[in-house]
Amino acid sequence: MTPTSSTGDVTFGYFPDDERIDVALDRGRFARALVLDTPVRSLADQVSECRVLWHTDVELPEGVYWFQGVDDGPIILQVAGGALPGGAMVESPYGLDAEHPLLAAWGWAEELWHKAAMVPAPLFAVNEAVLTHPGGVDVVVRDRKFLREHWTYTVMVEGRQQDVVESRLRPRPQIDAPPMWVTREPTPASRFGATLTRAKLLGKFANTLFSFRATRTTFRPYQFKPVLKLLQTGKARLLIADEVGLGKTIEAGLIWTEMEARGEADRVLVVCPSGLVGKWKEEMEDRFEFELTELDSAGLKSFLERHQQNRLPARQAYICSLERLRTWGGLEDLQVVPPEFDLVIVDEAHSMRNQDTKNYALGTELADWAANLVFLTATPINLREQDLLNLLELLVPEDYGSTLDLQLRLEPNRIINAVTARLGEKGVRGRDLIAQLDELRTTSLGGALMRRPDFGLLRDVLAKDQMTPRGIVDAKRYLAGLNTLSTVITRTKKVEVDDHKAKRTENRQEIEWTNAEFDFYKEYVQWCVNRAAAMDSNLYFAMQMPLRLASACLPMARQAVLDPDTFGDITDADSDAAAYRLEPHAELVAAAQRLPEHVDTKFDALQEVLRGLHQQERRALLFTHSRPTLAYLAGRLGTEFKVAVMHGGVSREARRQIMGDFRARAYDFVLANRVASEGLDFEFCSAVINYDLPWNPMEIEQRIGRIDRIGQKEETILVVNFVNEETIDERILARLLDRIEIFESSIGALEPIISAQAPKALQAGFDFTLTEEQRDQKLHEALTAIEEQRAGLRDVSDASSALLVSNDVDVAGLEDDLVRTGRYIGQRELALLLDDWARTDAATGVRFAPDGLTLELRGNATMAARVDDLAKSAQRSRTETRSISAQLRNELPVTLVLDQEHARTHGGTLLTATSPLTMAAAAIPGHRQARFASLRITADSDEVAPGTYVVVLATAATASRRGDEIWGAAVTQAGRNAGDGSVDALLAALAEGKFVDAPLPTIDRLPTLAERAMNRLHLRHLDEQDRRDGEFDALKEARIVTVTAQHERKLATIRKRIETALARGRGQRVLAGFRGQERRAEEKFAALLEDIRTASQPEIRLEPLAACVVQIVDRMETG
Repeated sequence: MTPTSSTGDVTFGYFPDDERIDVALDRGRFARALVLDTPVRSLADQVSECRVLWHTDVELPEGVYWFQGVDDGPIILQVAGGALPGGAMVESPYGLDAEHPLLAAWGWAEELWHKAAMVPAPLFAVNEAVLTHPGGVDVVVRDRKFLREHWTYTVMVEGRQQDVVESRLRPRPQIDAPPMWVTREPTPASRFGATLTRAKLLGKFANTLFSFRATRTTFRPYQFKPVLKLLQTGKARLLIADEVGLGKTIEAGLIWTEMEARGEADRVLVVCPSGLVGKWKEEMEDRFEFELTELDSAGLKSFLERHQQNRLPARQAYICSLERLRTWGGLEDLQVVPPEFDLVIVDEAHSMRNQDTKNYALGTELADWAANLVFLTATPINLREQDLLNLLELLVPEDYGSTLDLQLRLEPNRIINAVTARLGEKGVRGRDLIAQLDELRTTSLGGALMRRPDFGLLRDVLAKDQMTPRGIVDAKRYLAGLNTLSTVITRTKKVEVDDHKAKRTENRQEIEWTNAEFDFYKEYVQWCVNRAAAMDSNLYFAMQMPLRLASACLPMARQAVLDPDTFGDITDADSDAAAYRLEPHAELVAAAQRLPEHVDTKFDALQEVLRGLHQQERRALLFTHSRPTLAYLAGRLGTEFKVAVMHGGVSREARRQIMGDFRARAYDFVLANRVASEGLDFEFCSAVINYDLPWNPMEIEQRIGRIDRIGQKEETILVVNFVNEETIDERILARLLDRIEIFESSIGALEPIISAQAPKALQAGFDFTLTEEQRDQKLHEALTAIEEQRAGLRDVSDASSALLVSNDVDVAGLEDDLVRTGRYIGQRELALLLDDWARTDAATGVRFAPDGLTLELRGNATMAARVDDLAKSAQRSRTETRSISAQLRNELPVTLVLDQEHARTHGGTLLTATSPLTMAAAAIPGHRQARFASLRITADSDEVAPGTYVVVLATAATASRRGDEIWGAAVTQAGRNAGDGSVDALLAALAEGKFVDAPLPTIDRLPTLAERAMNRLHLRHLDEQDRRDGEFDALKEARIVTVTAQHERKLATIRKRIETALARGRGQRVLAGFRGQERRAEEKFAALLEDIRTASQPEIRLEPLAACVVQIVDRMETG
């Protein structure tokens, strides 16, 4: 193709440096400019029309081309992402060979001109003084660039430069930017890693999971669903509705841990039933290192006084029983100036579902106190729609004011959930699902949902006949995000959790007493009946401890009769129960004397069971309810086996030591009661022995749950139950347990039913005013009620799919993804940060144990002072810093654990982001930090190709609803986009503490490559801002639909009252009152609409963080 020209003066030229636009401009005026794969800057001012095009994949040499004298107007072509530059040339096109590079370049320029996007004229000039909006801060434009759709300006703010889009002018750093950083000497890997870790800790990045591997718990992906929901939505007003036994307490602890690491949990309140206060205190301290202060009567009084005097500590975590708090007189005093908590957790929150109760009234107060409110309940499927509404109204009252509000949100849910269910069908066609999704248009909120960016992405995923596994996963994720209840409810069912549960096998030991044993038991029960009568009380309530003792351990009951002074009160020392003392009658004393001291049929059977287990090398956990029985068993078994005892009187540290020794096989068996075993994991045991049956059958489930958990290696676990049909309680309990099939599978969903029916059955069994036939009838009625309610529970569960949110957060492969991408804070990463801090402050650094599981840190007075500063600034309390500060000041070793599982199984202080040591290390002044490094990293070749990459990391401020994010981009040595693999490998190596220094390779145009990587981030900036603006507008639209519906219902009610008043001839005063209500409602609605329509969200701001040259080496090649 030969160019035509009306002037006849045609010149084509090329210069190999794509930045030297001036070479072309010096040759004359140009009407047009086309820029390929690089931002437009000053060129837009030099030509009449400028256009830009990205991702062209045109194999032209990089550089600047110009074509003068052509009829369509002279044009400049700037190529940045092409082949390697050639030699400079200026030629007349006439007579050139048809294959000449300049003719080919001109052909490309004219063809791509029509595909490129027009660059609008910029509103501001370089060096022009402007204001930020909003904010009104004076800034000066230092640079500007056009990538796509928007001009982006670089401005100086408080000594830093920041890039912002033209509409808002928010700041971004320039004087100290990646192209300049890479011209300096690389800093050591250790200092560079510490810089990035400090940025992660101080930036509180929303795409970094701080709670991962940061607690003494076993990793279970589904337990992170509420945390991920918190990070996605930017708030924690959540109803966690998991089925029983899935660890809602741990999920709450993980939320607390995540917020604590982000500096958002200084004041916390836990409210739970009185029977769970001890469990919560122990679990929070043992697993999460959170200390809860109980608000008993005296504590509440002190709390109120200190609150009224404005003297509450800046950091404190409290726990109070639901029963005490709901009846506390101080609630009314707090209504004027409510206390402020960063986080309030309510366990068994379904107790607040009825608006006519004190529990609900307490819920309204707690909702007012809490910035973040988390409800835990296992029984939402038992709730009516109105009950669920009441709970949601406490969590988010602005969205749920009536059942109609809930129904408004449930309309699209039924369609979304139906599509989600169909995704699991074999051979489902995506296009068919699109047609079903289009039914959303028929719902009030459907239009707003369909205008959300994620809906467009969902349609793209479904727009195919055959769905791939990846496509199904992506579709489910988008659908979950569209679920209108997904921001406030998270739910996991047991069927969704692949725990590879072990099979339970029962070994029932039927105990048959000798005549002497039975005679003693019969007289002992009569003694209890007499004692209850003397107390004018019910036998079931008054004599639980004595009756349970006789069923559990007849020799100890015998001792209580014959030697009461030595035995003491017949109570469970772990409980508050006390028993009334009445001298035993003569027949009982005689029966006790006739019973030989060495006769114990039940113990003999136990001994044989333990010998069998010992021979099989199976460790077992034996449970009994009382300390006297524990003491008796320990005394007799200790002569043959290695046994340990755990009860409420054993300190927490001693319990941990026993656990560690038990794991190491220092013991054959551990004897425990309920209080001692709560919160401990015995998954290394394969047998549970119930020496007696607890009166609350759910305790059986909890006992078995100590070993039937993740980590259990046996395919079958053994449950040994000692049952004596001659005892009243065990005869009843055995029948009850058989009916609910507790030994075949978990019975968590039946907990509310069993908790209500079991006491009724036991109470009837001990009611001697009834005949034996009447007692059996009562038991039959209780068992029938359980079966009926079990069937009803299944029906309600099946009908609840449209109401509750399940599969709402994709946690499949969560652990692998976090490890692969490094989006967490690793223990070794923190260890190297402490080492950097120690060396900066002239201490000796850290010393790792040979196994790498622990470290030892020795500090000095300077480091101690930094820890003290945390208390002075109220970031931590004196209680939290005092011990650590003293150890550092006295240069004593501080031992820290670097492995989550080791901390869980052996105890010790796990190094986490919330540690005062970590916080002090993160506060090292910025002038001691590094921006550029040359690193060698090993990675799997299937994740990232081996080679050399230039990587730039940046902070994307307010990039999500939750806050800032860390972004990264990489290019190859040829300047091509390298994708996410090398960025992920870099962050993964950082979290694992595996940065290694490497000599800086010779790379041509390194500053240019750093700039190109930065340009990738600018493009992402624009995409994310557009997506976020679209999401924000759709959510505003949905909010307008909701409040308009609420307003119309309110107006209809008021107008109905006016009609009624007119019909009844009420006076003008009454009518004026109603019309005043109507006017105020209209005014309030208009103001609310204006607030919604004018609401804006913060602009995403991009700030470069670091740059590095990364040499990726295949992990397989390094061994």
